Amino acid sequence: MYKISKRKFLISKFIFLSSWLTPSVAFPYKRLNLGKIIKSNNFEKNTSFMAIDLRSNKILDRFNEQLKLPIASVTKMVTAQYAINELGVDFRFKTDFFVDGVIKNGILSGDLYIKGYGDPTLTTDNLDMIANYFKENGINEVTGNLFYDDTHLPNLQYINKSQLPQYAYNPGISAINLNENRILFKWRRKENLNYDLILSAKGVSANGKVPNIRININNKKGNVYKYKINEKDYSEIWSVNKRILGRHGSRWLPVRNVAFYSVQVFKDLLSQRGVIVKEIGKRKVPSYLEPVKSHNSRKLSHILIHTLKHSKNMISEALGFKISKLRREQLYDLDQSGIQMTKWFRSYINSQNSLFLNHSGLTSGSFSTAADFRKFLIKEDVRKRLLPLLKLIPIYTGSGKKRSLGNITVKGKSGTMHYIRGMSGYVCLDEKPIIGFAIFSADLSARKNNLSNKFEKPKGASVWLSRAVIQERKIIRDLCKYIQSNQELS
Repeated sequence: MYKISKRKFLISKFIFLSSWLTPSVAFPYKRLNLGKIIKSNNFEKNTSFMAIDLRSNKILDRFNEQLKLPIASVTKMVTAQYAINELGVDFRFKTDFFVDGVIKNGILSGDLYIKGYGDPTLTTDNLDMIANYFKENGINEVTGNLFYDDTHLPNLQYINKSQLPQYAYNPGISAINLNENRILFKWRRKENLNYDLILSAKGVSANGKVPNIRININNKKGNVYKYKINEKDYSEIWSVNKRILGRHGSRWLPVRNVAFYSVQVFKDLLSQRGVIVKEIGKRKVPSYLEPVKSHNSRKLSHILIHTLKHSKNMISEALGFKISKLRREQLYDLDQSGIQMTKWFRSYINSQNSLFLNHSGLTSGSFSTAADFRKFLIKEDVRKRLLPLLKLIPIYTGSGKKRSLGNITVKGKSGTMHYIRGMSGYVCLDEKPIIGFAIFSADLSARKNNLSNKFEKPKGASVWLSRAVIQERKIIRDLCKYIQSNQELS
């Protein structure tokens, strides 16, 4: 009879038992070590990261979690939750229209008034409907003036003064806004290298003229676009170097005197319907008047979906301004409004490490940490109210970009400025949030040495951004694979 040694017997027994205890699927992501991605990218001093299991509130992985960095447009996640908490998802902005006088035989012997309350979504098409309302209600002529009341909110000419003037994402803000405070610049080359240059308040179906904003091609050197504003007559003058124009094209340019711009468009839309108004003036609405017509925006929930998906700076700032006005009657500037949101956020997450100087993230002066966003993302109200509004983030794998990995999806918000990149959100399983994450990267020294107010593309900024984005994609991919591996093993 064949005899087996005791040693061989024990080895055979161990192998047999191991076949039952060891899972058939490899488990390379049982323990996350995403710091290796950051280190291999040489971003050790430039990245703050964390990932948390939302089922247990335990940290899965972290790196420089307390490092304070600017987070760019990820700030809009904070602003969105701030608006949800303070205004409610059913909140609507309004713009009121008043008649002060008597209408007889098609003539209004008196004045028209507009009073704004900060609606950041008002469009030329909306104003065209109001102009049509006055026409259909028997007004063909106004003997007085068209007055506007913009006293509800302060008037700002910029979100961030250090940006180049031509960036449409950095316009003015007021109690009366229009077309996200942008104007459409269109050009077409004629003979002898001359150009037709057109500026218009373009809507989908309506189009308004704005005579106080003008553009020329007299800029021969220096920055491609030059800009000048005249406070006395509210004129805004643009000068562009024609070498960049080509045969034809268009782009949006920011507007600075936004309330005046909005009312000029309304005056022109009235004129297009044959309703003649003499002049535009600025005056408070008399207390004895009641609105004859109001325009209401869509609900806040819809506004926030649009704002987060397309990263709308101007809308975010208008929302923050509106809330600050409700919290504090005396409101002067954007920094003051940002501090109001900072106080709310610090109280909301019980931490003092974040600072917001505005509501859109268009500044390198604001900062937060991955640790603070951990406390933010685990909030039940954030997961319930904010998560459904976030954008679907693609997952980058070895086989390309995917919307999902089976039943695993990622929803969040990204933010980008020169030498600044942020991403935060949730990894979801069957649409339920499983992991909350924040990845913030910035090189403030490189940003300081390559100022964005002198160049549209500062030296090295594109290469740096590519490294930051690739790092971010690798981290998100590994978080998804971590869930996928655990799901296969369960």
